[in-house]
Amino acid sequence: MSIPMAVPAEVPRPPLVDRLTSITTLALATALVQAAPLRTTVAVARLAKRITRRASTAAEAENTIAARDWAARFFPGRAACLEMSLAAYLAACLRGRAVDWCIGCRFDPCESHAWIEADARPVGEPTTPDRPFHVTLRV
Repeated sequence: MSIPMAVPAEVPRPPLVDRLTSITTLALATALVQAAPLRTTVAVARLAKRITRRASTAAEAENTIAARDWAARFFPGRAACLEMSLAAYLAACLRGRAVDWCIGCRFDPCESHAWIEADARPVGEPTTPDRPFHVTLRV
């Protein structure tokens, strides 16, 4: 993916359960993206969404993003938007909260990106109303 994910320098420390979940899902997401075909990664994402009990609010999704950003500070490997968004998606699913995992693109300049959505809006993403991303895949 072409959009660099900037991790804030000072990320507040999330609760222990969120930290452990984020560390685990970041490692799992990286392994899936690096070692498995995309169809397998999408199948795992669809399976994970089946275990959710309710839709996530935007505030809950923001907390999931904050925990993921905290875990990313200590992650030694590559963590671009695909891995980061998949990790947040899996963490939310493991906590029983449904969010949408989106992969999309925009033109002029041509860029691809991955993100999560809650309440039908991107979570933790900068707003660019003049150049929106078009969803190619939504899980």
